[in-house]
Amino acid sequence: MKIIRKFKLLSLSVAVTTALGANVAVAQEQQDGADDSYVDVIQVRGIRSSLNESMELKKNSASIQDSIVAEDIGKFPDQNVAESLQRISGVMISRTNGEGTAITVRGLGPKFNAVKLNNRTLATSERGREFDFQVLPSELISGADVIKASRANNAEGGIGSYVTINTARPLSSPGEHIAGSLNFKYNDLAEKFTPKLSGIYSNTFNDNSVGVLLGFSHTKTENRIDAHETAFWDNVQADDTQRAPGPIVDESGNAVSSGTLWYPGRAQFMTDNEDRTRTSANLTLQYAPTLDVTHTVDVFYTDFERDAFSNGMQAPLHRDGFENVVVSENNTILAARKSADPLDGLFQTRAESSNTFAIGYNAFIYDDKWTYEVDVAYSKAESEPRLEQYVPNIINQQGLVDSDYIAFDSRGSDVINIDSSIAWNDPAGIKAHWNRLSRDELEDEVLEAKFNGSYELDSGMMRSIDFGLSYTDRTKSLQQFNSDNSQCGSAEVNTCGTLIDLDDSLFSVNSNSDFLSEVSGNFPRNFIFINSVADYSAAMRSISQDNAWGVNELVPNASVENSEQILALYSQLNLEGETNAFTWTGNVGVRYVDTQNTSEGFAIQVLDIQMDEVVQDDGELILISTSEPTFTDADTSYQEILPSANLNLNFNNGFLIKGSAAKVLTRPALEDVGVNMSVSGVRLTEYSRSQGNPYLDPYLATQFDLALEYYQDNGNAYSLNFFTKDFSSWISTQTFVQDSGFDVDRDFDGTDDWDVRETVTQKSNRSGVKLNGVELAALHYFDYLPSWLSGFGIQANYTYTDSSDSDADIFEQAGVLSPGSGVEGFSQNAYNIIAFYDREGFQARLAYNWREAFLMQRQSEVGGGLPKHADDYGQIDFSTSYDINDNFTLNAEVINLTNENILEYADVRERVTKLQYAGRRFQVGVSAKF
Repeated sequence: MKIIRKFKLLSLSVAVTTALGANVAVAQEQQDGADDSYVDVIQVRGIRSSLNESMELKKNSASIQDSIVAEDIGKFPDQNVAESLQRISGVMISRTNGEGTAITVRGLGPKFNAVKLNNRTLATSERGREFDFQVLPSELISGADVIKASRANNAEGGIGSYVTINTARPLSSPGEHIAGSLNFKYNDLAEKFTPKLSGIYSNTFNDNSVGVLLGFSHTKTENRIDAHETAFWDNVQADDTQRAPGPIVDESGNAVSSGTLWYPGRAQFMTDNEDRTRTSANLTLQYAPTLDVTHTVDVFYTDFERDAFSNGMQAPLHRDGFENVVVSENNTILAARKSADPLDGLFQTRAESSNTFAIGYNAFIYDDKWTYEVDVAYSKAESEPRLEQYVPNIINQQGLVDSDYIAFDSRGSDVINIDSSIAWNDPAGIKAHWNRLSRDELEDEVLEAKFNGSYELDSGMMRSIDFGLSYTDRTKSLQQFNSDNSQCGSAEVNTCGTLIDLDDSLFSVNSNSDFLSEVSGNFPRNFIFINSVADYSAAMRSISQDNAWGVNELVPNASVENSEQILALYSQLNLEGETNAFTWTGNVGVRYVDTQNTSEGFAIQVLDIQMDEVVQDDGELILISTSEPTFTDADTSYQEILPSANLNLNFNNGFLIKGSAAKVLTRPALEDVGVNMSVSGVRLTEYSRSQGNPYLDPYLATQFDLALEYYQDNGNAYSLNFFTKDFSSWISTQTFVQDSGFDVDRDFDGTDDWDVRETVTQKSNRSGVKLNGVELAALHYFDYLPSWLSGFGIQANYTYTDSSDSDADIFEQAGVLSPGSGVEGFSQNAYNIIAFYDREGFQARLAYNWREAFLMQRQSEVGGGLPKHADDYGQIDFSTSYDINDNFTLNAEVINLTNENILEYADVRERVTKLQYAGRRFQVGVSAKF
């Protein structure tokens, strides 16, 4: 039924386009929102030309926006589009293993930003709506606009911003053009060179009425990521002499006899070796039979492969018996010694295979005072992320004895120092234990059809009226598979905690003494590596006597499909006028949206929880019994009317004032509105339940913007922008601990006398969030300096955001610093400073990007529902190029010049949850243009 609806809609759109195109014969200039093939072409070459065109786009925009433009065909300012966007005021990025993957605008994260490719929704390989910039090669991009103030003729969904990324059009640059580049990338941690090559061919024919553009990009990257993490944070009472016999003192040596003391349950050390390969291609065909009609077909495809294997180990710091304890003034256990449990190997495969296909057809037609546009697009993304965890025990060859111990100490360091009588670098001590293999199958399919019209008015200040409708049909599905049936071996042979020996030949010792070389301390650096996952898996199948060991099985209750149909209609009146003091333009409009959702999946009920009597493991392993999955679905809908108004005053002396007011929305993340529910936890202290909420309403906010902009004739530009967003509807993550309703026999004395507590995570609607902020931006050329000094320039911006969440759930716990009324994801201060030089074919850019620490989650998964924060982060990037002649250019680039690290912590800075180094990225190469 859905396929039939899609082909009917496609046929209707093509028929409308053909009918309109047959009757048009009058040429006009492009109006606001028209296809860019009719814009007078500005040939961009070099940093300064690119910045000048960006400022022109900002100055002449119908609302408040910022833009970036390619410096030349096939030459975007950075290796990654997200890393270019972060140079814009108010834009920050999140990184995956050092590379920009998603954007945050004015503190609002990726899900609040509607990112479009050629003004179309692109299916994504993520669970949510977030746009993953890893799939988009920068060489194929001509520019991007970040529209911060809403207007009715832009699609809804971006409370943070509406971002449209544009690929090149052949009819915009008549004639034959060939551009290509060959580069080599190098990661100084991985110490590997990898290739990066791209090419673009564009040509026009038949008196420039037919155009074709073909682009290709292939990138292979090898990275290494060193990391220290902590997990399963828990607490103990200082007067609990069984769990903490002591002595317990503060850092000054004074005895501590009361209070809730927090400690990390696990200290983890891991080094990832990651391979990334991305192959992308795009094809654009254009046909303009007259100056009034342009037909455009775009095809885009990308294949992305990521394969990372992590070798590492973890030290168990939980359970009873804390001695020689030192606590901080924040009641964090900084140092202690306890009887040893086995150490764990920590070997993980984190991989992803994805591909994205998109095709779109656009017709732009002029007919006297009328302008029409029809656009039909289809895209599909498929992804298969995998997480495989292999966790053997590590003990001494003679086994554990009473004198074995583990001691830890984090005083003065972001990495926990470990001392133990167990040798973590001896393969002879490795025993079979716990393993879990999981993978997801994600699919996202989007069909989008739009009709836009505009009529030129001849009525005083009313310039034109825009109107249109759009329809989007999107289906996103998740199927989840795991090997929980064999994570502890099989029914015949249990491997968890039974210390069954594994052959020494499966492992080797890390010979790299430079693990976390930037950090001093006595922590594991020469831990054990696994030689072959295939050989390890074969050994586990043999030990467990189960050939199906590790086989993934579908988890119905964790699998879900969401379908969404959106109908939108809009009308916008465009205005202009003049007074003695200024000329002005503006628009006022309204957008109506109707959203229909259907969620389908399977539900389960927890029937019973028992202690695992086969392997007691300090009485903590549990067995969870559930009902058979039962099919369930939910249908919901909501409608919204979204008014907007923009006003631009031009004083004709370089000064402009721009104002905007609008009601805006962002829809709930698709992964949050499912009917799926899952339970997890193999240990009593880790039991949790997470579930979707198909009845979520969208985020809704009223926003206001006021900007003062100044442009000088030489290209200098300065701006000051105030903004506020008041949310009437906000979606928050609720994480709370409650009684599960089940009791267990923890002491195995025949009595179920221990209440099982469960951590529940779900989404819900509420109000109370408000944002206020200011952005300052400047672009200044030093062209007044003599001779070669005139090539210098500086671009800088600063963003201040004040966020408050008056209705936030305050999850108060003893010994935990409350996150207060702060909103997740918001850095109060952020800035960019970019110094550049552009003269006589030589270009150089030195960019520093910084954002202040921010709250990531009010109640996180690190254990105990502690808040999680990201620390301050600043990064320096450098790039340079030299034009050998009109055809060839040498280039070089360094990303993260000073080798900065990513650091995350719980409620207070000393409770570090992640420290990660991804190294520096270098690139050198040559590009050619003909």
